[in-house]
Amino acid sequence: MSNTKQKILKSAIALFNEKGLINVRLQQIADDAGISVGNLAYHYYSKKAIIQAIDAELGNELEPLLSIDQNFPSLIDFDNHLGRYFFLLNQYSFYFLDLLEMERAYPKMHSKRLEYMEKMIAQIHAWLLLNMEKDILKPEKGEHHYLHTAESIWMIITFWLTQRQVRGKTEIGEGHFKEFIWNQLIPLLTEAGWIEFEAVILPQLKFHLDESISLDFRKLT
Repeated sequence: MSNTKQKILKSAIALFNEKGLINVRLQQIADDAGISVGNLAYHYYSKKAIIQAIDAELGNELEPLLSIDQNFPSLIDFDNHLGRYFFLLNQYSFYFLDLLEMERAYPKMHSKRLEYMEKMIAQIHAWLLLNMEKDILKPEKGEHHYLHTAESIWMIITFWLTQRQVRGKTEIGEGHFKEFIWNQLIPLLTEAGWIEFEAVILPQLKFHLDESISLDFRKLT
């Protein structure tokens, strides 16, 4: 990809994140990139072409993360994986905030997004079952228990930024993001799982939050 194309995409992503997908015009992207609209159109003939290029760029980053064979068996591996998701949430925040606009205006890209969703749920579900087998998580309490848990975690990841913005919450850091997800998992930990969590995850959460954890996790076990 040429330097000019990279500049255009970088400017577009920054503007989409700041102003929202539907509120950005080609002229604004060109101005931010320091080029003429004609030069921009030479590389990307329309706003849709820019969004398609960004979608492909995001897909290249998401695909390795969403592999069902992704090796993150331990709690700390999963925590690190959540950190990578959080990075993408911030880097491409408009992609997660403007869900309805994307679905209505770009149905083909929305279809690809649905594939990503199913892969993420399947990946989290596989991780839950693996750790149940390792006696880190308790046995399922009912049919599809861990599938529903995986769906709940997917919802937190996907709608984290949206719900914070709608509710006017300013705490959007990685620590708060991970805290919400781990709150879904704490009650499912076995004694061995709690020992591992207390040793390797709790210090990480406290580090990211830069303060005492707002919940007494021990009460949730």
